[in-house]
Amino acid sequence: MRALALLLLVLSASAPAWAQDSEARPAPADQPTAIDATKLGVSLARIQKGLRVSESREKQSTTPLRIEFAVQVYGFAPRIDLLKDVDILHGDAPNSAPTHRQIIDFLTPQIYRQQAAPISALAWWAGLKLWEKSKKSKCEQEIADYRAMLMQGMNIAAPRCTQ
Repeated sequence: MRALALLLLVLSASAPAWAQDSEARPAPADQPTAIDATKLGVSLARIQKGLRVSESREKQSTTPLRIEFAVQVYGFAPRIDLLKDVDILHGDAPNSAPTHRQIIDFLTPQIYRQQAAPISALAWWAGLKLWEKSKKSKCEQEIADYRAMLMQGMNIAAPRCTQ
């Protein structure tokens, strides 16, 4: 079928050559006389190979309709990223086995799980530091009062607090 179409194309292209006069006209000076077929990008071997392939396909086809589609697409293939949601360096893969931490969290009841830092211990530490600071400032105030009284000439006992 393709061979017949190619034959008709070649005959229609050569039909004007049959209608011309038998005497050869000289070519005009502004047009080149010969066309170099190698510069056109046409390969006779490729055309013949394509015709052989199409003939063999037509002979192998057993369907009565002999419908065949050939699609040639030129372009860039889309980037297929199968690992777009997976953090290989920092994290577990989705739908994979659970980590040790996840198993421990799952198996340990909520009542037995410890917090990262107990709030009561944090409050106790803050209260202790505040009490020590107030104790130190009270001692410093007592020493300052003692020095002031000594400068006035009063006979007084030294404070008992130490820094």
